[in-house]
Amino acid sequence: MKDYSEDQDQLSNLFFSKAFPDADTPAELYRQVYKYTDCGAYMSMTIEYLEVTGTCFDDYHEQMVQKTIKADDLKEFGTWQAMDERGQLAVSFTVGSIVEGVDYGTDDIEIEAKQLDETPIEYRNRFDVALKEVEQQAELIWQDTHGCEGCQAYWTDQGIDIDDSGGLVPVYKYCPACQGNGTSI
Repeated sequence: MKDYSEDQDQLSNLFFSKAFPDADTPAELYRQVYKYTDCGAYMSMTIEYLEVTGTCFDDYHEQMVQKTIKADDLKEFGTWQAMDERGQLAVSFTVGSIVEGVDYGTDDIEIEAKQLDETPIEYRNRFDVALKEVEQQAELIWQDTHGCEGCQAYWTDQGIDIDDSGGLVPVYKYCPACQGNGTSI
């Protein structure tokens, strides 16, 4: 069993348990990301682990591999410490968001771990900045595409042909019908 001590030079998921002290597992971190962002952001995690193929008698081979695990599949990993015990090291998280009613979403923003040259708090700050960027992008997409009939009437009165935009109507921030919030598509 890996020693779960305070040794910062040791590459382990202890780094992430310190960066996210309110999330005992990657699945809990994802739940918080989704629940506490206005846009319902998603998250995936890339892990690194030693893959062994063959047997000691037949083509034995070891190599470090990376695998990306998305959203709901994160529950299979258990706690940060359980991941360490299985030799699965989180190396990055990716956050992004889809926007209801359109065929595109925000950029996926990857936050790679730099465990040897930053503190868990610095990593958490970079993670939080990435989430804010996702929320800002999602809000811009919403504002560009979710105008209501009142917004459409305003833009038409301004001489803007909404039909050229593929039917997507920008939100008019002073719209009396939706109060500048737009509408679900």
